[in-house]
Amino acid sequence: MEQSAYHIIPNTEALVEVVLPLALGQTFTYYIPEELVDQLKFGIRVEVQFGRSKHYTALVVGFPEHKPGMVKPKPILSVIDETAIIEKQQFKLWQWMAEYYCCTIGEVMQAALPANLKLASETVLTLSPLFDEGFGELEDKEYLIAEALTIQNEISIDDVRGILGHKTVYPLIRSMLDKKIIYLKEDLKTKYKPKQVICVRLQEPYATQPKLLDEAFAKLERSDRQVEALMAYIQMSKQQEFVRQQDIIKRVNADHSVIKAMVKKGVLETYDREVSRLGNYEEDTVTADTLADQQIEALTSIREQLEEKNVVLLHGVTGSGKTRVYVELMREAMARGEQVLYLLPEIALTTQLIERLQRLFGDEIIVYHSRLSNNERVELWNQVLEGKPILMGARSSLFLPFQKLGLIVVDEEHDASFKQQDPNPRYSGRDTAIYLAHLHGAKVILGTATPSVESYQNAKNGKYGLTEMPERFGGLQLPEVIVVDAKEELKKRKLQSHFTSVLIEELKATLERGEQAILFQNRRGYAPTYRCNNCGWHAECIHCDVSLTHHKFHKNLKCHYCGYQTALPPACPACGGKQLTLQGFGTEKIEDELKIYLPSAKIGRMDLDTVRTKNAHAKIINDFEERRLDILVGTQMVTKGLDFENVAIVGVLSADQLLQFPDFRSSERGFQLMVQVSGRAGRKHRRGKVIIQAFNTSSPVLREVIANDFTGFFTREMSERHAFKYPPYYRLIRITLKHKKPQTLNDAGKLFARYLKGKLGDWAQGPAVPYISRVRTYYLLDFMVKIERHPKKITFTKEAIMDAIDELHNQKGLSGVRVNVDVDPF
Repeated sequence: MEQSAYHIIPNTEALVEVVLPLALGQTFTYYIPEELVDQLKFGIRVEVQFGRSKHYTALVVGFPEHKPGMVKPKPILSVIDETAIIEKQQFKLWQWMAEYYCCTIGEVMQAALPANLKLASETVLTLSPLFDEGFGELEDKEYLIAEALTIQNEISIDDVRGILGHKTVYPLIRSMLDKKIIYLKEDLKTKYKPKQVICVRLQEPYATQPKLLDEAFAKLERSDRQVEALMAYIQMSKQQEFVRQQDIIKRVNADHSVIKAMVKKGVLETYDREVSRLGNYEEDTVTADTLADQQIEALTSIREQLEEKNVVLLHGVTGSGKTRVYVELMREAMARGEQVLYLLPEIALTTQLIERLQRLFGDEIIVYHSRLSNNERVELWNQVLEGKPILMGARSSLFLPFQKLGLIVVDEEHDASFKQQDPNPRYSGRDTAIYLAHLHGAKVILGTATPSVESYQNAKNGKYGLTEMPERFGGLQLPEVIVVDAKEELKKRKLQSHFTSVLIEELKATLERGEQAILFQNRRGYAPTYRCNNCGWHAECIHCDVSLTHHKFHKNLKCHYCGYQTALPPACPACGGKQLTLQGFGTEKIEDELKIYLPSAKIGRMDLDTVRTKNAHAKIINDFEERRLDILVGTQMVTKGLDFENVAIVGVLSADQLLQFPDFRSSERGFQLMVQVSGRAGRKHRRGKVIIQAFNTSSPVLREVIANDFTGFFTREMSERHAFKYPPYYRLIRITLKHKKPQTLNDAGKLFARYLKGKLGDWAQGPAVPYISRVRTYYLLDFMVKIERHPKKITFTKEAIMDAIDELHNQKGLSGVRVNVDVDPF
């Protein structure tokens, strides 16, 4: 159906097939007006009318020879682009995702393209803050739009049509967006702020009178370390524009007290310096560290296996130097003229890694993620289209228009954040990356210290290659893991709030040595439950069937599912009792109560509440890295690939919470999280220590974490998965029905079950009320389909599910029931 991207369409009844960014399960055919025929080619955007009056940006994906059915096609209104914005390989990926994840091609397009590339009638425009009202340089139509925006602040694309008296306005809007005259409304977000690092310089008079430096050395002569630090500063200041405090400390193997003493003696002073984190890399690049023997062996193994296999799993313990192996493979791909995609599970990981890789690759690397503004996304999109060598990003970067993709690195491949939960397409970033590599003929490296059960099984059965790095870089030992029995401490009255005596003593000793600590609790907020001791009432969300979490800083109760907030009631709404208590604990409470036991400690917190803005997570990481913080309290964000050289202690506050979650993956996730967070301890100079608090210390997972025994964990977990028919032995598809009226939902559930089980029999289970039965005013019902790993059975099952959805929506009164299909739920 598709023709060459440069194929010219005949003038007689020329037709074009387009995709619209709507949840519609088909493409649409329009006819091409004669004056536009020679402008049409695959992958460009066109303006079309859909329905009675709506206008959309559609994407050209084919040129059919015959009109579909009896309906006369509508005309293309205008051509927006001169060159294609997507490649054919990209569209093949979209088609595969729509089919595999049981969604529509329009939903994939909606997820794939930046907002600036998919305009609609309702899109709201605003004047760019960069525009300085230089109206004289604008063309007539641009002037009219800019003038209207100075009066009204914001207008829709439909308003633009009214102002100009034209139906076809998309090419003009695209031009004004490119010139930064206008922005989409959602683009007015905080841009990247510069990162600040602590630097040092000479105080007066030494800064302006170098001849007096002998006096400075005389002041420091009683301390060899201070003399060494001053010599290091002098040497470094001759080679670079500014000298970071951290670099001097590393050079002379000292601590912050040395610099503080030199400041007190009037020799040095500290100051904050801004360092760019987005845009061109302005500092000098550095050469990579020399490869260790284990890294050389790993590279040799990977190269050999990539001769025969397309995917290799790199299983290396935390701190083994996997990133250095990636760097070497990336350089080899660049030398071949190929592009590299470096995938990370979350943006919180990129702050340290992008800085590290920029020092090695300079301007050859760019980063793409969901927190970029729409204009930034389009700029990066175009850079990839032009062949930028290295792209680093979260799962959304899979949609970029790669030209010569040769290598994909999936770092922390086990991470649940690679799975898109809502909305469609509900795709796995790791699995989609493997299919994308297949389309481009590229190779994939899956890297992790704790492989997913599925990936390790694929490596064991020969589908993937397997390379292991069992030792930490530099011969450092893995941290010592200690499990503390919180139940026993409670009996002996040693438990202080939520902290065991062992953890408190270790934290005190760590701070006395000038070292840092990380505390992990996988629940944010202050307390998850606000309960009446008289009648048992507890605060619940009015939109969801969940308890409201108390947030002390905001002095309110908040729902973590829909965002509903309310003030704390002074008395129980049910019985009027005043005995209201907070139960449980989250990161905010840990941060608050830790100040009681460690009053002199500087404590920071990293969770969803503290990293909502674009730069907040980077600031927290930077503060901890620069040792402005002694203790970092956080959720699973602190487990993900961060490397802090001064961290000596890691504390896991509640292992029970991780292991007792009602999900078949809870053991796997608990093992992964505890091993990953343990890896933050003792990464550079000395062996670290991990304190795991648990009320149930008999869990086999805890024994495997203590021994860092992934093989033992994998063997036991696979045995249980096989017995209960779970992945990787079986495939899962979860179907969730949603409606605001419970009776309508129940009727839909019965009909859906009858149709689905009629086709799939015992493969289909449900309906069942999920653990959380109402979210954002919608009641929920779940179905689960378990099928053997057989391609024909899987295809048959997906077709049956889609038919069941159509059957449901064709029934009177049930067309409003929402149906979410989640293939390979995670």
